Amino acid sequence: MHLDSAQEKLLRGEGGEAKQLAMEIVTGVGDAVGADSLVPIVSAHVLAHFSSLHEAGIDVLEKFAGAGGKFAVPTSVDPASIDLQNWRSFGIPEEYAKQQFRLCDAYAKLGGMRCWTCVQYQVCNFPKQGETVAWAESSAVVFANSVIGCRSNKITAGMDVACAILGMTPRFGMLNDEDRVAKVAFKVAAGDLSDLDYRSLGYCIGKSAGSRVPVLAGLPAGVGSDQVKHLGAGAAAAGPVTMIHLPGITPGTGALRDATKGESVEEIEVTRSSLEEVESDLTQTTELPDLVAFGVPHLSAGELGELARMLEGRKLKKGVKMYAYTSSQAYDMAGRTGIASTIEAAGARITHSTDAEISPLKRLGFDVVMTNSAKLAEIVSAEGEVKIRYAPQKQIIDEVCA
Repeated sequence: MHLDSAQEKLLRGEGGEAKQLAMEIVTGVGDAVGADSLVPIVSAHVLAHFSSLHEAGIDVLEKFAGAGGKFAVPTSVDPASIDLQNWRSFGIPEEYAKQQFRLCDAYAKLGGMRCWTCVQYQVCNFPKQGETVAWAESSAVVFANSVIGCRSNKITAGMDVACAILGMTPRFGMLNDEDRVAKVAFKVAAGDLSDLDYRSLGYCIGKSAGSRVPVLAGLPAGVGSDQVKHLGAGAAAAGPVTMIHLPGITPGTGALRDATKGESVEEIEVTRSSLEEVESDLTQTTELPDLVAFGVPHLSAGELGELARMLEGRKLKKGVKMYAYTSSQAYDMAGRTGIASTIEAAGARITHSTDAEISPLKRLGFDVVMTNSAKLAEIVSAEGEVKIRYAPQKQIIDEVCA
């Protein structure tokens, strides 16, 4: 990989220990993936949750912070493994919280934005079309490439912090025009789509596309950004998808031929039976859940409002908890507008700065989790600690509420 003279100096340590370590990481990864150079980024998004990073992740962030490292570009952060404000009331063990707060402290010393959300593009990190970023959250990477039209690979832990400190990332994959061309085409032929269908549709794409960039045709004209958010999350959870061409939504993709550059590609039809198969595959039990989890990725303020409308005048059944995961910004708005009080009156709770997929669900005493998130269902199913039920939001509420 070619380095210019300034980059060579950083690799030799002339810019300090933190930048030297960062250069060693990004050049090592860049050489491994066949990148030809390093390119500047306008923002980064990093991981700092204890459940995935463990002690090794703490060591990396503290090493960078202790060496005087500072983020060179605006850098947002994915959710923590605990609700940073209300962790005690959720039953988080103090020792577990202490480890998470070590990560929080190291991240703060590096100069990061303390947003703690997986939907940073909705609240604090707003790249423009054509800009290059280095983001670690898989669902956000799909949204960035597919909807915003900026460019990002899915950046791994450790590499994410290194890119943020340097303000650079290796050029490969989604940063190259030729690697963004669609190689497989999906067509929706499933009738009207429910909230769950968008998630299941994404899951179908992720399972079938493999390493190929997909294009998806047949979405309703009025599809919203939240629906696309969940579609991309399902795809990224089921496979290595980092971009989905959505004709009429993705910048530069007005039609299928724009995504494929006129080349003939495999075509796959997604039918109603395809979506029902996903529901079956992601459901492991018919037991009543002890936890209902909404908001993987984080719910927007609009989605919290819809949840409040569905819960108004109802009460959770005994033995069932319901958590709605969201960003701190949407959490504050829900409190100011009365949305939170309606949700809480039903016996549910809104939680922010954390996410179900990176929470210690088993340690908190949960055995059966019911959700409408394909991403959460896939990740929790793979971990095997708790059982999953995957269903539409209305069905869930009707089952667990009186």
